[in-house]
Amino acid sequence: MDKKLKLAFADDNILHLKVLEYLAKEMDNYEILYSCNHGEELIRLVEANTEKPDVCILDLHMPQMDGMETARRLRRIYPSIKLFGYSASESADEKKRFIDSGVCLVFSKGSPRRMLIAIYHYTKLFENLDIIDSERNLFKKWNFVNQL
Repeated sequence: MDKKLKLAFADDNILHLKVLEYLAKEMDNYEILYSCNHGEELIRLVEANTEKPDVCILDLHMPQMDGMETARRLRRIYPSIKLFGYSASESADEKKRFIDSGVCLVFSKGSPRRMLIAIYHYTKLFENLDIIDSERNLFKKWNFVNQL
């Protein structure tokens, strides 16, 4: 079995938080690190703890610090964390601005199970691509050394 992804999420809707927690535990692909009511709380927890999430799921509209500002700050400080947005908004402009703020993808709140499955596979795919890319770079270096 693959290692579990360390997950953190921020949403001001307690029902959505509870559904995400339940589904993530049920799927057994995730280890939940932080479940927060807004972006400021999430950033505080990430900064205060040595264990960092692999993935953060951010609601677009939250009080104190919305998903876009949270994504910008996390991307700047922790570029290795994969950020995903989710929202009840259907506005293409809002989704584009969310992507521009640093999230990989934006999901609709209508299907949280599918979102968690997609995020897991997306993240694992890119882990494997990173390994392949590292192996390619190593192979190129090896060829260069052999040409000397």
